[in-house]
Amino acid sequence: MKLIVNQKLLDRNKKISMGLFIASLAVLGLGAYLAWPGQADLNRTIYSWIALMIGFILTRFSVFYMSRYGQSPRYDEVLGSALSKLRTEYTYFVYSSPVPMLLMGPCRLWLPILVTSSGTISFEDGKWKHTGVSAFRRFMGQEALVDPEKDVTDASLLLEKQFASQGIPLEQQPEIQPVVVTLLKNTKTGELKEAPYPVVSIVDLKRFIRKQDRENCLSPISAEETEKITTALTAGIMK
Repeated sequence: MKLIVNQKLLDRNKKISMGLFIASLAVLGLGAYLAWPGQADLNRTIYSWIALMIGFILTRFSVFYMSRYGQSPRYDEVLGSALSKLRTEYTYFVYSSPVPMLLMGPCRLWLPILVTSSGTISFEDGKWKHTGVSAFRRFMGQEALVDPEKDVTDASLLLEKQFASQGIPLEQQPEIQPVVVTLLKNTKTGELKEAPYPVVSIVDLKRFIRKQDRENCLSPISAEETEKITTALTAGIMK
């Protein structure tokens, strides 16, 4: 598998995540200091609550950035490790296309929608549902499956716009196949028969992609098209 990574963006966002983490600790520490028993008055109490509120907001932003750019392995590295044994006809784009992660295969573009928290995922009555995540864990920054269809719509529009800007009209653009990927072993699946996209565990993802590209390849992507698509996807992104 070929790998195209926007390392400059990753390094920059890692610094931002560390900065947010340090800032959140500093502001929370200030709030605690202002609320120290024996020194508090009305003004200090008000400033303390303001500092604590700002600190908690910064903490949530910090968790968001740290989970994507500061932790090791990052989400994109976990996904890349699972796909690493794919043949060279596959190309894995990491923050080097209009969407964070994208896999180009011999037949289509694979758009992974990552599920990074525990609980149970299902699709019932025309809606995605994610249960089993406590309110406390959500408050502390554990992400929930909100709306994969919106994620797919937004990502597809970005990709179509990028292709069009590079002279590839809609009818010549490769098929985009979304796939919901669960990263944790304790993430369970419920009713999914009517789900618009496949839901696959990270362990089974490589095998699933290989099988689909082998058995359901209506429009193979030629070597010339692969080069053209790669150039279009990375144009203006790798800076």
